Amino acid sequence: MELQIQAQDLAPIQANLAELQGYVAAAVGKYKNIIYTDDQIKLAKNDRAALRHLKEDIETKRKALKAKWNEPYLRFEGELKQITALIDEPVSLIDGQIKDFEARRKEERREKLSSLFEKANRLGLLVTFERVLEPQWLNASVSDGKASRALLDKMEQVHKDIAQLESVVSSANRTVCIEHYLNSFNLADAILQDTLLKAKQKEQESVLGTVVSTNEPTEVKQPAPAQEEEEDIFADLPPSKPQDYPETRRFIITGTPAQVNALTRFASENGLKMREIFY
Repeated sequence: MELQIQAQDLAPIQANLAELQGYVAAAVGKYKNIIYTDDQIKLAKNDRAALRHLKEDIETKRKALKAKWNEPYLRFEGELKQITALIDEPVSLIDGQIKDFEARRKEERREKLSSLFEKANRLGLLVTFERVLEPQWLNASVSDGKASRALLDKMEQVHKDIAQLESVVSSANRTVCIEHYLNSFNLADAILQDTLLKAKQKEQESVLGTVVSTNEPTEVKQPAPAQEEEEDIFADLPPSKPQDYPETRRFIITGTPAQVNALTRFASENGLKMREIFY
């Protein structure tokens, strides 16, 4: 079944367009390059009003004819929309079922890939499945086998990159470089971080050395004590204990939120100062 339209060709609209065009051309011709003096502003306003009235009269008749001309089409369009609305209802119902199927298919694919990730991952909590997952692996155009192969290839590359990082970057910057790599999976950029950190550390050591050298107190030599025997007034005191000075160490903590919170409370209760570092 198809829509069949029986309609005669529309006849041309009859109007005195040529006569009207000649009249308008003659009416506006006298206004070309016209210059009004300050004393003629009232005349200018009257001329502007007359020209606007002429245009409004033409436009009013044009719009009236357009509405009458479109009337049968608008009525025809309304009837057709009532018919197409009957089609929209089952289309919407079918579309909902298709989308539900696609959502379930994607979730099944996600679960399969997540299980495969758990088996292939040798980095523990350092890298998560969501971080590794590529959205296109869930598309219907990608088969299960192709998606699984892509995931395994990526995990193998990540393992190789981490091993290379551990062998080429300095031990002091290794943790930072690995974290940087896991944020972008860009090996070259992660190695560059080691170079930048070394340069920054060298600069800090240079500045610190200058400050220490400048502020180092001059040693004042005391006169040698007399050789005569003196009573040791500190003989009965207990030996002094070495003083404890604050130390700053950097750790990477891996654990559940509850474990991290427990560690934070322990530090607070024992007077330890902790702060989170973002790279």
